[in-house]
Amino acid sequence: MIIVGHRGARYEAPENTIEGFMHAQRNGCQHFELDIQLSADHELVVFHDSSLKRTTGQRGQLSNFPYSYLKSLDASLSMPNWPSQCAIPTLQSVVNAVPHVSHWQFEVKTDKRVKLSILIHHLYNFIIDNGLIEHVTVTSSNRWFLKQMATLHPKISTGYVAELLFIDPVKIALNLKCKMLVVCVSIANKSNIKRANEAGIHVSCWTVNDLNKMRELKEIGVDSIITDVPSLAIQTFL
Repeated sequence: MIIVGHRGARYEAPENTIEGFMHAQRNGCQHFELDIQLSADHELVVFHDSSLKRTTGQRGQLSNFPYSYLKSLDASLSMPNWPSQCAIPTLQSVVNAVPHVSHWQFEVKTDKRVKLSILIHHLYNFIIDNGLIEHVTVTSSNRWFLKQMATLHPKISTGYVAELLFIDPVKIALNLKCKMLVVCVSIANKSNIKRANEAGIHVSCWTVNDLNKMRELKEIGVDSIITDVPSLAIQTFL
C-alpha cells in the first residue's frame, strides 16, 4: 500500500510548506498530496483554506492578495513549536524543493468557474513544463472542474474527491473519466472499494492516521492512504 503525505506531513511539520515536504521526504515519503489555489496575480499557491487566518493569523482571503504579500507571511501557526518561520510556497517552489517524487496529488479547491478556468490553464502549463504528466493526478470535489480538465487536457490524470454518504462515488468517478477516487475514510466501505478496483480506478483514502485502520483499509483493497503522519506509516508498512 502506498503512503501519501497529507499536505506534506501535517502532524509532523507545518502543513503545505516547503519545510513540511522536505521533512517527509527525508523520512522516506515519495508520494504527496497538496492543495492548490490562485493568488490575486494568478500564481499557483500551495495552501488549503480560503482564509489566511488558521495557519498565518492574518485576516482575509488568500485569493485577494498578490503573491508578493502572501510570501511574507508565516504559515507555521498550526504548529507553534516549529523552530522557524515558514512561507506560503508557490507550487513551483514545492516541486523544486523535493525532487524525484514518485507521484503527486494536486487537489484543486472549489471556486468560481471563472477562476477555475484560469487555474486549469496555468496548472496544465505547469505540469507540462515540469515534465510531471506521468507523476501527477489532479483531484477535486468540483465536478465541473474535473469535466473541464478531461475535455481540455485528456492526457492529465484526474481524481474525484468524495466525502458524502448519499452519493455513488464510483459511478461519479467513472462518469468523469477519473483514474483515481479519493475517498474520505468515513465512507470507505468494502463494496465501493471493490467496485472501484474492478473498474481499474486507483482508490486513495483520506485522512488516515491510525495504524490499525491503515491495515484494515489495505485488506479491503485501498491502493493508497493519505496520512498526516507519513513518517510513522512508512516505518510500519514499508
